[in-house]
Amino acid sequence: MAKMQSDETAKTWKRIEVALVLQGGGALGAYEWGAIDALFEVMAQAPKGGPPVTLRAVTGASIGAINAACVVGAADRADGSQRLAALWNELILETPLFWPPQATRDLSLYGLPHFYAPRPDLLTLPSWTYIYDTHPLIDTLAKHVDFAALNENETAFVVTAVDVESGELQSFANQPVGKTSPVKITPAHVLASGSLPPQFPWTDINGETKDLHCWDGGIVDNTPLGYAIDAFTPDKDVFRLLVVMNLFPKAANLPKSLQEVTERTDQLRFGNRLYQDTKTADRINTLVSTVDWLADLFPGKLPALLAERVEAARKYKLVTPIEIFLLPGIGPSDYGDDAYGFRDYSREGVEHRRAKGHAIALETLSDAFKKIPNSPN
Repeated sequence: MAKMQSDETAKTWKRIEVALVLQGGGALGAYEWGAIDALFEVMAQAPKGGPPVTLRAVTGASIGAINAACVVGAADRADGSQRLAALWNELILETPLFWPPQATRDLSLYGLPHFYAPRPDLLTLPSWTYIYDTHPLIDTLAKHVDFAALNENETAFVVTAVDVESGELQSFANQPVGKTSPVKITPAHVLASGSLPPQFPWTDINGETKDLHCWDGGIVDNTPLGYAIDAFTPDKDVFRLLVVMNLFPKAANLPKSLQEVTERTDQLRFGNRLYQDTKTADRINTLVSTVDWLADLFPGKLPALLAERVEAARKYKLVTPIEIFLLPGIGPSDYGDDAYGFRDYSREGVEHRRAKGHAIALETLSDAFKKIPNSPN
């Protein structure tokens, strides 16, 4: 747990802003579904007369972008929970009874209704650049996400993708966030964030100056944390809580098979950037606190140039990060080993992850909110 934003434990906050960061990870996204429900439950416990708790931003990549769209593309938090439940119910792959676990976790290789389908044009295999057709997901998103509400929502929505040709990370937001200009978010923007190669084709997005051909944003950065920080308001009387859903354990046992080697590689590739970003956020917190402290010690009014620089430094907002380790493994979590793979969309796998994600997040967030002065208890 990171140090709170202020040492003034009796401080009364104008409001508490929450920014939610959702990673990509295929079927592991069911953990996020449960964790989001837990977050909403804790936020709903805000006592009357205390500072209001608002969801300031939701950022995501890949399956995290899909979950984020359900949350922001809704009338309110209750509607967001209902949309998430309906979406995941359609993503579930019903498997025959008594199938062995290995067969169950790999069944989605043959397609996942409402998400993707295998290509039928086997004769053109030598020229393929992808394996599955993702058009079914466009219809699924249109069904479960209210894109009009998403684009009008006061909650910032940011998803990322990478331009295949330039290699640059692209961000798509429903409102100005940092240096990201707003665009009208459509199902294509969400699909672009989840277009993981070589399984899925790149998604074409019409850009301001040129058309983009986008792959999964998780290839470059699976934890779009910086955008969430940028979305916070700079008001000094706002308590900013950055909630990061981590689907990938930092530590794990040595792999015992090629499949475990592949899964461990994915864990390191998609999860390791988070630790770098978290360290950077901690350094910024320390720097901003130091600048504030030194400015208060200065006798009299600050010189104009120094005052300008102090104000610029304060725009790097103090943030309290809460990292929730949703995927069990060796390390901060002791919830046991996960028996399901990235591809397992079976009902048993999805419901297991949803329940575990809810339990882990509810425990972590309840404890975190209790430590905020004048917050939900």
